[in-house]
Amino acid sequence: MQRQSLTGAWQFCQSGTDVWLPAIVPGGVHTDLLALGRIPDPFVGDNERRVAWIAESEWEYRRSFNVQHDVLRREHIWLVCDGLDTLATLTLNGQPLGNTANMFRIAPAWRCGAEIMKWNGAGWIGIGTVQSFRI
Repeated sequence: MQRQSLTGAWQFCQSGTDVWLPAIVPGGVHTDLLALGRIPDPFVGDNERRVAWIAESEWEYRRSFNVQHDVLRREHIWLVCDGLDTLATLTLNGQPLGNTANMFRIAPAWRCGAEIMKWNGAGWIGIGTVQSFRI
C-alpha cells in the first residue's frame, strides 16, 4: 500500500469570501485564526462569546498537491480523511467526491475513491463545512 500525506500547509477562508489565509491540517478554524492573531484566545475570560461567530459560519479549506508516481500506478486510489467536521463536502479538482454526515464513525476514517486524480496526478482538494445548527 502506498500512502501520501496531505497534512501540513493548507489555505482556508470563510465561505462567501475570497480571503484565503494559511492553515495547518490537522487543525481547525479556531486554532488557525488564533495562530494568525485574528481572534482572542477563546479559553480566556469571556472570549468564547466574542468568537461564537466562528461556529455560526461555514468554512472552506483547500490545498494543491501532486500525486506521487507510485500512488498513480495503483489500481484504486483512496482519499482517506480522519476527523473531518460532522458535516462536510469534499471536492477534487472541482468535482464532488462526497459528503460526510458523522464525525464519530465506527470506522477509523472517512474514505472515497479518488481515481479522478489519475488524469494528470495534480490537483486541488477542497473541504467545505456546513454548520449543523442550520440544518
